[in-house]
Amino acid sequence: MTTRSNITTTPASGGLVPEWHSEDGDATVPDVTTNALPWKPPPAVDVEALPVGKWWDAVRAPSNIGERALKTLGDQTGAVIEDYHGALYWLIAVGSTTSWHLRGVRVLTELADERTYLGVPPASWTTGPKSHWRVPLGPDHYLTDAWRLRGALAEADRAEYGLMPEGRQLCYRCQLPTDEPIPVDVEIRGNGVGKIIYACPTHAPLYPTGQQPRALTSAAATEHEGRR
Repeated sequence: MTTRSNITTTPASGGLVPEWHSEDGDATVPDVTTNALPWKPPPAVDVEALPVGKWWDAVRAPSNIGERALKTLGDQTGAVIEDYHGALYWLIAVGSTTSWHLRGVRVLTELADERTYLGVPPASWTTGPKSHWRVPLGPDHYLTDAWRLRGALAEADRAEYGLMPEGRQLCYRCQLPTDEPIPVDVEIRGNGVGKIIYACPTHAPLYPTGQQPRALTSAAATEHEGRR
C-alpha cells in the first residue's frame, strides 16, 4: 500500500529492511554538520525510503498547519523535511506518541501489521522544489520534543480552522462523516444564518473556490464556532 506524498507503507512480511548505521563512514561524503549526530541519512543521490520506528518516528503536517507550527517553535524545532507538496515532517523519539487528534496531522510510527517508510532526502539537500531538509540536520537540530511539537501544531490548528465542532461532520465532497472536519466555506441562507461547509483533510484542498482551507472569518462562522 502506498500513501500520498512522502510516506510509503507495505505489509509486514518479515522481509529484509535495508540496514544503515550512524557509524557508516563514507570518506567520499564528508558532512561536518551530521557527523556528531547519533543518526544521519545514508550516503545517497536521491530520496531514500527509511523505516519509521527504527531511529525515529515522524509527524506529518500539511503546509498551512506546518508553517504556523514551525514559526511557533522557532529555535526549539528539530530537523524538518519538506516534501514536494509542501507538507512538513518532524523527527521525534521512537514511541514518544502514537496519535494526535489534530486535523490533517499524522504520526508515523511502527505498526503491528505493516511497515511505514518516510522518504528522507540526502543531508545536503536543503532547498526545494524536491523533497529537502527545510531545517537541516545538525547537532542542535535533530529530534523535536513531541509534546512541544503537539502544542505548536494544536495552536496552528485552532488558528487555521477554529474550534473543533461537536460531533462528526459530513465532507462536502465524499459525503462521508469525518472526525477531522475542516471548515472551507459558509453558505448564507435566506434567514441570514450561515451553514458551515466542512471537508475531510483529503478533500479540503479540492474545495472549488481554489483557495487553501482557511479559518472562516464571517460573523456567522464566528458565532457558529464560538471564536473571538
